[in-house]
Amino acid sequence: MNTKMGKKGLTYHEACEKFGKDEFGRSNVRKIFEIRIGDKNYQVYSIEGYSHLLGKYNGQPETWWLDWSDYEETTNQFGEVEAPIIRELIPYIDNGVHRVCWGIHYSQFNSTKYKWDEWDIRSGGKCTISANGKEVYKFFYREMKGALAHAQVKIDEMLDHPYNFLNPEEEEGRKIWYYGLPAKILLGYETGEIRIQPDFEYMTQNDWWDELKKRRTNVYPKKRVFVDDEESMEELDKEHFAEHRDYGSINHGSAFYDGMINWFRK
Repeated sequence: MNTKMGKKGLTYHEACEKFGKDEFGRSNVRKIFEIRIGDKNYQVYSIEGYSHLLGKYNGQPETWWLDWSDYEETTNQFGEVEAPIIRELIPYIDNGVHRVCWGIHYSQFNSTKYKWDEWDIRSGGKCTISANGKEVYKFFYREMKGALAHAQVKIDEMLDHPYNFLNPEEEEGRKIWYYGLPAKILLGYETGEIRIQPDFEYMTQNDWWDELKKRRTNVYPKKRVFVDDEESMEELDKEHFAEHRDYGSINHGSAFYDGMINWFRK
């Protein structure tokens, strides 16, 4: 039987004690997502059996609750240690709330390069996108107006993309098809980037790399290198493919560059 919230609500631990398990021992408490309040992230839970009227009145889930407690000791501006603060659960509804607090930081810069016996001055810009205080993607764009427009497009794409940009650590080890070959996802060296690890579950190591060589398009380095003719580019591609093979994984780059990836492999 559902219990409506009265004048005195429950803390997270009290709710877990009262509603944590059903009659078969299964958990009634599930993590839904985090939201950012001030400069901290807090967890929203679904607690089956514990409901609030705000959800009913707003056409929202009645069992979603925000745990606004601070469980760790903190040090204030005077150097004094403050004890954890345990608060009652707060009824959660999406109305008027930023489920994800996005941030866009853009900065322009100038640089110099010596080429063909003379110095050249160049301009550039870097844009970093954050979600709930964590960097999730970055890219280079020379002009601010275009960068901000591009950032908005990328935010929309992130929300619909099968790769979890907001929590990429959950993607570590994810099974995929890469050019139709079994592989796994590894986190990349830069924000929003991935590496590809071959999966030899169905084929030998040599067969996997030989088959990739037949199926792939060019496997260029993450930082594009420009050469003068097609023959040199072909040699460069062979060199980098050999490096990937020797290293045992592919530094793929942006997770958005995924035309060769099938994200759903059981």
